[in-house]
Amino acid sequence: VPLGQVYGATETGPVSIYLRRADAMQHVGAAGKAGLHVEVKLVNTRGETVTPGEVGEIWVRAPNVMAAYWADADNPAFADGWFHTGDLARCDAAGFYEVVGRSKDMIISGGENVYPAEIENLLADCPEILEAAVVGQPDARWGEVVVAVIVKTPGADLDAAQVLQLFEGRLARFKHPKRIVFCEALPKTALGKVQKAGLLAGLPAQ
Repeated sequence: VPLGQVYGATETGPVSIYLRRADAMQHVGAAGKAGLHVEVKLVNTRGETVTPGEVGEIWVRAPNVMAAYWADADNPAFADGWFHTGDLARCDAAGFYEVVGRSKDMIISGGENVYPAEIENLLADCPEILEAAVVGQPDARWGEVVVAVIVKTPGADLDAAQVLQLFEGRLARFKHPKRIVFCEALPKTALGKVQKAGLLAGLPAQ
């Protein structure tokens, strides 16, 4: 099914990147290209623009972007007209952006960057999984380890070994979860977003 979609935030008015229906089938998983009159760049932690294919934070500048937050003019999310979204993405040579997650959710395990959304998308393909969230749990050896917290579909017969099998041949080995935790429900905000900080705090010790 051809799907047109948009990416943005309240601060960006809201649309910054969009995928036209005509491009949907050739760029599955992409958020689209920068919108009309919108500048988008991907920036690393040193404030440098990344190269095509490399992951960086999405910065947006456009006439429809907010100038600042009310009563918080010095908030670092706004600088030189750019809004720092906190979202991470990569861009291909044709200018199509693929969002990979939130910078605050990124897991660094053994010096490698792991983006939870990439793992969560694979888990979402499994009919025996009702919902899932991926977090990084502190670890003395690796810094953090990848943990997948899963709510089974009612009546599903699923164990940790079967979950790990879902990643074989589809995801680099260092991204595979080191732990699988099953639970009855994921903690969420009133808007239905998973509260990953609360989820991490509630994980049993390794």
